[in-house]
Amino acid sequence: MAVILGCALPAGALDLKEITAKPTADSPQFANKEVWPNLVGDEYFLKEKWPKARLLVWAYPGESERRQGPKFLTVDPACWIDAATGKPADASPDMDTDVILPDSDKPYTADTGPVNVLICRHLTIGRNAELRSWVGGNFSVFGNILVRPAGKLQPSTLKLVGNRDTFIRVDWPADGVLKKAHDERLVTPYDPKLGVREQPWWSNIITVYMSHEKEPGKSTEVVGYASAADEVGIKSGAFIVGRGSRFVSMGPSTVWVGKGAKIILLDGAQCSHGMNQFGPDWRVDDGGQVTGGSPDRPLRRDAFLGLGYRNWMNLPIDKLPDDKAEIPVLPSGAKAYYGYGEYNAVMNGDLIGYPAPGSHARLVVCWQRMSGGGAGAWGRQDEAMKSVFPKIAPKIEVWFSGAAKLENVRFDNLHRGGIVAPSLETFKKWKNISFGDACLSKDPNELVRGYEAEIATMKNAGPMSILEPKPKYTTN
Repeated sequence: MAVILGCALPAGALDLKEITAKPTADSPQFANKEVWPNLVGDEYFLKEKWPKARLLVWAYPGESERRQGPKFLTVDPACWIDAATGKPADASPDMDTDVILPDSDKPYTADTGPVNVLICRHLTIGRNAELRSWVGGNFSVFGNILVRPAGKLQPSTLKLVGNRDTFIRVDWPADGVLKKAHDERLVTPYDPKLGVREQPWWSNIITVYMSHEKEPGKSTEVVGYASAADEVGIKSGAFIVGRGSRFVSMGPSTVWVGKGAKIILLDGAQCSHGMNQFGPDWRVDDGGQVTGGSPDRPLRRDAFLGLGYRNWMNLPIDKLPDDKAEIPVLPSGAKAYYGYGEYNAVMNGDLIGYPAPGSHARLVVCWQRMSGGGAGAWGRQDEAMKSVFPKIAPKIEVWFSGAAKLENVRFDNLHRGGIVAPSLETFKKWKNISFGDACLSKDPNELVRGYEAEIATMKNAGPMSILEPKPKYTTN
């Protein structure tokens, strides 16, 4: 498919001096306390020294495409102004280019078009600006990302790459509702009067899918609140959720942490899902980690790893309507989505808290305290689900392999049998483990469900198999 280019010189000259004087991803102005009031000084991205690079500014803020008019595509150099010369760029952005979509009083869109790829270093999305790709499009960003209020970053896949420590800054919505819910650990229920994507936490979406592929030892830190609409893969490097910040994977999806990669949650931070679903929503591979703080940035307040909840009460839920796919059935005979006894997370890697000296702060594994889309695949909406799902108690279960190491972790919202481990002996090897008041028990003999003996009796069983239900685990 050919790309039809057609950007002409903008009708009015842009005030490049005014545009570049504002805090941007390439010039964050960290010393400005009004812009960055919460910096502590130990943030890794503060230490990076970036060489000067080409800076391109979108030439058409506030202008929208017309059917017979020019196409405003990021692949067209003429749609960018070179900030150094004030003239149209001679090449489209690359990994050594910083780009700015300026603020505008009128919404506008910069589109990748059918080429469907954008590569840049630092990326600034201004007020009322939208940078988007077609379905399947990829944005690869090697530097910082700054999204101003009412700005939109809408790729199909966002790839965070490179060999430097960077940030993603997306400020909390100005009305303060979500920030209050986060800070006070409030429950945000599913509102049946709203559609799935109209639920409160469906905001600040920066991508559909996200892949973190930084070089080992390098990081991306979320400042504020950012969310992905679907799957998230932390393949390498460290993905950090900064102090008081939040990152949410909103869909019925999996957050995966690969071998050698890690998620670091700082004071008051949370990483979670937006839906309560009936399949594992977290997977940490052997050699991967989720940590509360780090040795050089220890916790002084709890950090939260949030999980969705499941059909623990074994309430009957009819199969999907005839025009939808039927619920899959595993070899064991259990229903894969709505059956009883499944777990919310598969942990082959480590969960470790790093409290500051004298602090009782912990990495807390708990229910995510929100429901942004009902349950199941993209929020099952039929009457059977609506009548049953509100009755399910928000309790979690986590599957651990024998390789997983845990230290300075507090569990909350556990069901009885909510820790699925090879045996009680596995649990006893973990260090400084405690249980919150919302667990249905605080007795490890009731909370730890050993699967070594049980799983041996199941046909075709493996680590992802659903264990047979026991009356002991049913909520009263």
